[in-house]
Amino acid sequence: MSRPTRTKSDDLTSVRASLQHYATRGAFRSFSEVTGLPGTAAFRFLWFRDVTFQVVFTTRTRTLTFVNLLPGVPARSAMDRHLRAFVKARTLRSVPEHRRLDLARVGMKVLNRGGGVSIAFALKPRHVEYGVKKAVHLVHEVLMDFLNEPQYVEYNIDHFNLNPEMA
Repeated sequence: MSRPTRTKSDDLTSVRASLQHYATRGAFRSFSEVTGLPGTAAFRFLWFRDVTFQVVFTTRTRTLTFVNLLPGVPARSAMDRHLRAFVKARTLRSVPEHRRLDLARVGMKVLNRGGGVSIAFALKPRHVEYGVKKAVHLVHEVLMDFLNEPQYVEYNIDHFNLNPEMA
């Protein structure tokens, strides 16, 4: 017996429900779906240090993109290279399975357009929920671990509402 084929509508429903789950749990605040380009669904919410984040799901390619996740990062800069190494390291077998991103189940690409870093996740048909969960977890690690390194204090002050007196 063959598996039923997933439709783009099924994928969008899964992505929407998965992101809504984080809002229901209180991880995302002011969660809403906003008008996007045709063939996409866009979501906005407050997350890390009350900064607004935007996530776009492109149905045709099953791509979930955290848009302009890290603004003001020059292409090929030390921070850009360090981020790419950081996220690539999360795919290695040496990382515990619960924290590892399995590239056989979800693809990942770091994009830097005009100094705004986005991370795009290519969700595989039978692993949409897994892909959304791992995408959110990886972005959380970027925000909580990567940005917590001492060389990014000024960056956090400038872009992520870090109180300079608390740095």
